[in-house]
Order: sequence, then structure tokens, then C-alpha cells
Amino acid sequence: MRNLFRVLMSILAILAAISLTGCAGSYGCRVTFGSSTCTPSGSGSGGGGGTGGGGGGGGSSPNAFAYVVDQNGTMDGYALNATAKTFGPVSTYSAPKIPPNKGSVGVVVAQGKYLYAVFQDVQQIFGWSIGTTGNLTALSNFPLSLPSLSGINGLSYNQQVVITNPAGTLLFISDATNEEILVYQISSTGALAAAPGSPFSTSFVSLSPQNMGMDGLGRFLYVSQDSSIHSGTTVVGYSVSSTGSNAGALTLIPGSPFNIPLWQMQGDPSGNYLLGISGRAQFLFGSDDKSLYVYGINQTTGALTAVAGSPTATLYAPFNIAMQPTSVNGEFVYSFSFNDAGTATNPIEAYKLNPTTGALSVVAGSPFSIATPTALGEFEQSGNYMFVYSGAAPSISMGVVNVASSGALTETLPTTPLPTSGYFGVSDLP
Repeated sequence: MRNLFRVLMSILAILAAISLTGCAGSYGCRVTFGSSTCTPSGSGSGGGGGTGGGGGGGGSSPNAFAYVVDQNGTMDGYALNATAKTFGPVSTYSAPKIPPNKGSVGVVVAQGKYLYAVFQDVQQIFGWSIGTTGNLTALSNFPLSLPSLSGINGLSYNQQVVITNPAGTLLFISDATNEEILVYQISSTGALAAAPGSPFSTSFVSLSPQNMGMDGLGRFLYVSQDSSIHSGTTVVGYSVSSTGSNAGALTLIPGSPFNIPLWQMQGDPSGNYLLGISGRAQFLFGSDDKSLYVYGINQTTGALTAVAGSPTATLYAPFNIAMQPTSVNGEFVYSFSFNDAGTATNPIEAYKLNPTTGALSVVAGSPFSIATPTALGEFEQSGNYMFVYSGAAPSISMGVVNVASSGALTETLPTTPLPTSGYFGVSDLP
């Protein structure tokens, strides 16, 4: 699961409502875990209340897992079993120990079988393999020590400052204060090795890197400028090498930085388009930007060009987005938002992307008022389920939303309570 910032985990409240606290850290006020004063909206109970042994049930196997950082010092595991209709703690789960922390700064799943958590508190990356029952096994030579990540505030909930490429063979970490991007190669065993040239300095393009996104084929990396008011101003693009020992090396895309107002961005599955939002919301920026932006990606250079009709008007000002990772039934993007006072979440808006033209159209039934009030969702690899995070301490919870072939959303299971707030990552059955 970055800042004013990411797990999007972004500036006033992460997901459902995590909050604005005193300005601290090296680059401005941002959302912090577990201290929100926001009041969740929606028709259901956003605070917890789910039950359920998600590990098996009726002899069936779970469909997906969610792993959430517990600030008390464990990596907690939860399982979705669609057949048994349960979502809750993984049965027979032995939670790995991690340092007591402030929620981490990012959790990602790679290759559908490795889980990584980045902790600014202790300057380390922890890594595990994911078993078919949902249990985690520590990878050899982890935790891995990091160079100083002074630009990542462990108290903040960032959005996309820790990401992988679509193939799960590269791990990227942005560091705003040090003006650099760390890149690691991920082997078939889950081992990490610094990519040649890493960390990559961004100072020569005057970039304090924050949120990152890649095209759907993993050839280009796009990075937004750090902002204390959740507002995108420019984007810097890099070509990403996929060649052997040089994999992960970054080369500036001609024309960078691009003067486009993106705060958060994600590539569509086809690799043809980059979708994004400016992140500007009334309660932080002073005005709303009710728009989704779509840029065509030059397949040779990675340069960005706005598609015809972009930006597309939205009903609410997008605060976070989630792009479905598969395109079996079309390509869908979802927008999460707060009301103008920043005190409650709005229904989720859904749009279908035309992979030929880049045009967006509203999904029938959108916006969707699910039971769990949320400002953030994350897909597992199949794209069938969206895990949503909700609440303010002490009522933190996670829910699961079904994604229909039409792009419509429904929530049929109760939420499950979480001990603390923290970054999370989701995975299909490995």
C-alpha cells in the first residue's frame, strides 16, 4: 500500500479517513495513520465488525490474501474465501514479527508470491514468501538495510512511493528529501539487489520525487513532484531497462519534466495510456479539480500527450484512483474522494477506458455506495476483488468489494477489524 502522500495511502486521511496531524517531517503536512477526526459516510458501518475465519471454510481454499502492517510489531494476515463467504484472519496464521513502527511507508507484492514491507523507522526492507495457506516465511538475508530515507516520513501515509513493475521483477522507492529513486532487482527467489546506478539522483531535473506509476507493460516510470498541499504540478519520466544485469537502470525520457498536473498516476493494462489525477481537493488545496486525466504514451520514447477529450469531468474531486490490473472484461478505473470539508467519503466513481482511443465513459450505476466508507482501494492481481481500507483510530477496518465484468461494484461481506492502521498489500493465491 504515497504522501501528502501514499499505501494512498495520501494527505488528510488515508482511505476512509485517516487524518491530518501537525505538520511534521521533512516536507510538509500529510496524512498520518490512526489520528483522523473525519467522520465516515456511507450506508454501512465503517468501523469494523467483520468476523470470520478466512483461511478455509467448507474445505475450500481462499481466493486472496491481504497483509497489513500492525504498528505493535507484527505483519497481520487476512484471507478472502469467496466460496465460504468469509473475510477475516488467516486460519493457522503465525504473524511474523516486525519492529514496532509507525505504519511503514509501503507494502507491495511481487510475482504473486513475495511480500515486501519498507520501514523508514529502522531503515530496512522486510521480505517474505507467501504460502498457499497464506502463511509468510521470511526470505533469506532479510531484513535488508537501506541507505538513509530521510525524505520518507514514517508517520505519514503515502500513496505510491513504494511500487513494483507489473512483472514484479523491480522494486522502486522514492525519497523526496534526498531527491533520489532507489531501484532493486527482484530475483526469482525473492532476493533483492540494487540496480546499476541506484540510487538515481533526481536533483538535476529539480524533482523531489513522490508518487510513482508505470505503464502497463513496465517500460516507463513516471514520478510526480512532492507537494505539501496534495497538488500535482509536473511529472518526470524515465525509460526502465529490462536487460539482464542492467535491469532497472533509469534513463530520462526526452521532454521531461512534463508540465502536466498529475499527483497520482497509474498505467492501463495495455501499456498505451497513463491515467492520473491532480489530487486537488477543497479541504487541502482550496478548490476542487473534478477531473480524470488520460495521456497517450509514445511506445518508443515514453513521452506523454493528452488524448482527445482529456480531462474527463468527474462528479467529485478525485483524491485517489485504482486501475484494474487486467483487461479481460474491459479496462476500468475507480476514483475515491472526500467531501469538500474533508469529513466524510463520497461514493466510488467508476469509468471504462477505451483502449483504442483513451476515451473514458461512465460505468452504468456509478457512483457506487458500498457499505465500507473508503478513500482508497487496491486490487489483487486477478482484478476480481478490490480491497478497501476504512476508518479512524481506534476503528480501523478492511473490506472486500466484488468487481463485475461490467465494472460495477458490490460489497457482500462484512468488514474485518484491524488492530492498528498501516500499509497493506494484497495477493491472489500463489
